[in-house]
Amino acid sequence: MKYTTHLTTSLSVCLPVLVTTGNFTMGNVAAVALGSLLPDIDEPRSWIGRRTRGISDLIHMYFGHRGITHSLLGVILAMIPILLLVLLTSFSLTNGSYLILGYFLYLIEDSFSKKGIKWLLPLSDKSFQSGFNVIYYSYNSIAEDIILLLSAFIMFFEFYLYGMPSFGDWTLIDIVNVMISLIEKIISSLINGFMEQMNV
Repeated sequence: MKYTTHLTTSLSVCLPVLVTTGNFTMGNVAAVALGSLLPDIDEPRSWIGRRTRGISDLIHMYFGHRGITHSLLGVILAMIPILLLVLLTSFSLTNGSYLILGYFLYLIEDSFSKKGIKWLLPLSDKSFQSGFNVIYYSYNSIAEDIILLLSAFIMFFEFYLYGMPSFGDWTLIDIVNVMISLIEKIISSLINGFMEQMNV
């Protein structure tokens, strides 16, 4: 799944949770967003991998892509630096919890891919496909483009419905620029996916 699809799908699921629990802040929205991208740190060419070169290269070299970071053990290992952040910085336990929720949602989303994921690594090398090989998508397919379009629509509708979270020192211009950038990436991703399908 492309990072834009992970981002919009995870946020569309989490925004109602953030609102109903009274945790609808920019910090928590950002935590879900980061968590929804974090498992791909094992791929140096991924969005997050390109921003964490060195760490991403090491993880990829030792564990490969869709390995340990795409498992329940990966969730547990991700909790260690998050707990350190909570203890040593102003990163709150609530932020950390939503980051882990974003991470876990990523794994659920990838478990619906045709390949599924290896939830129980290193105990088992078996892939689990949550859609029982009936409901699935393939990377960069029309099915994924539909998921992206629907989740982006739901996410933007939720922002419209709930309003924008507390942004602290952000100005309206900063918020608009982030939203425009996200819309551009979604449109670009859809166009690229469509063009690749036409070339097949």
